[in-house]
Amino acid sequence: MSVDPSLDTGSATPVVAARPLRFALMVPGPVLAAWQREAIVKLVESGVASLELMIVDGRERLPATGTRRIVDMVRRDKAAWHLYNNVWVARRSQATRGVDCAALFEGVPTLTCRPERVGRFSEHFSDEDVAAVHGYDLDFILRFAFGIIRGPILDAARFGVWSFHHDDEGRYRGSPPSFWEVASGDPVTGVLFQRLTDRLDAGVVLKKGWFASVRHSYPRNRDRTLFGSADFPALVARAVHAGIADPVALPAATTGAPIYKNPSNREFARFLVGNARRLVRSQVEGVVRADKWGVGLAAADVTRPPFRLDTDKVHWLPELRRHGYLADPFLAVRDGRTAILLEDFDYRSNRGVISAIEIDPATLAMGAVHTGVIDPGVHTSYPFLIEVDGELFCVPETGQAAEVGVWRCVDFPARWERRATLLDGVALVDPTVSPRAGRWWLMGALRGPDVNTKLHLWHSESFFGPYVPHVANPVKVDVRSSRPAGSPFEVDGVLYRPAQDCSTAYGGALAINRIDRLTETEFAETTIRRIEPRG
Repeated sequence: MSVDPSLDTGSATPVVAARPLRFALMVPGPVLAAWQREAIVKLVESGVASLELMIVDGRERLPATGTRRIVDMVRRDKAAWHLYNNVWVARRSQATRGVDCAALFEGVPTLTCRPERVGRFSEHFSDEDVAAVHGYDLDFILRFAFGIIRGPILDAARFGVWSFHHDDEGRYRGSPPSFWEVASGDPVTGVLFQRLTDRLDAGVVLKKGWFASVRHSYPRNRDRTLFGSADFPALVARAVHAGIADPVALPAATTGAPIYKNPSNREFARFLVGNARRLVRSQVEGVVRADKWGVGLAAADVTRPPFRLDTDKVHWLPELRRHGYLADPFLAVRDGRTAILLEDFDYRSNRGVISAIEIDPATLAMGAVHTGVIDPGVHTSYPFLIEVDGELFCVPETGQAAEVGVWRCVDFPARWERRATLLDGVALVDPTVSPRAGRWWLMGALRGPDVNTKLHLWHSESFFGPYVPHVANPVKVDVRSSRPAGSPFEVDGVLYRPAQDCSTAYGGALAINRIDRLTETEFAETTIRRIEPRG
């Protein structure tokens, strides 16, 4: 199930903030990791949050001598890991490189705190420090410092202390962040953003996401999850500010996942061997293999869930040319003619156009071929088709032009004319339009590093717009079922959305999602079926 908890208000009525949310940062000092600075900048630039206080860890940390550090690492059987993490990973990670943020924090009051260690792990702030924090009338505290904090400090802000866990807490607890997914060959790496509670690993889930694991590189995998989730604080703050989420009313998470620690020398040796194999395989495949898509027709049962698709019996269309491929098919029947509009990619020009292939529905034989029926001069793909008021329209992907245009069918399937622009200045990938509950919904992914992971929505009263972005964008962060993969369809009043599963490869499988909530402030869907190729 993939439901964004940050949009689930339960029975509580969230507080709508007329002013920006007041927040504090828990930091070790002015130098932060690059991904942490990005998270803060996104939060401040969102316009819904104002930085009011810096809570700085004032405890003195005496650096261990070289000999003492080596002896300590050997004693704990962690020497190999520490050498790898502190030298190799530190030099290659972009997300964890140190950045001086003094200019960003200029003029912000600073409170220096020295929590007391209670028991083996817990850190408690003094009553004086808690009272001082209370005095700033904060809405939340974003934690980038200190250890396992407990006690009254967790309630010193209206919506508590917010913190990251860069793993899926349902499978991996502990440390190192985003490591054990690579070591285990897990195709996805989860990220949890939570409100801390007094119970360890029982925080309130504010936002979750799943990213495709970089299975041959730990530094790149960690960078992907750190940078990819840097917008989570801003997304949650925006939802709270808009009154569609209440971090206090949500239930605490429960997990029985094992607790992982830094790998021992033996575990790290196994990781290195497996990582070397995956790296060699990745390099070899990058040289000797290339994606080449094809289009086929297969029988499917879409009358009721779970929607069977016979992938063993596919009628493949022949290639139009040797120096290209066909992809992204959309089928339409009009005026007694059946045709498929598709991406027609040419390696020589390194871009696609939209072509149309007529099909005999009885024999599936290919008829007339109409090349370049839609060609706006940039790479064009994903010719999404939809009928509106008796007319057939195509909404192709033209993200390279940073716009979403609409083309009207003049003479099916060969002639199309430009009709309107739905979005301007937005590089949207796989634009998909669907009417629902009296509104038009435009779905897609934004070009960039998270194009396969994050789903964005816009909505309008009219098919032709104007479209406004969903308040919770991106409404979904899950590489297994976010990026659109075809036309939504309705069965018994329920709307279903096909999506790509890019966890193992781009377009590696198909996910069928049941849309459970779709309003101007909410979005939630459940993946009910995964369809993958055979053989």
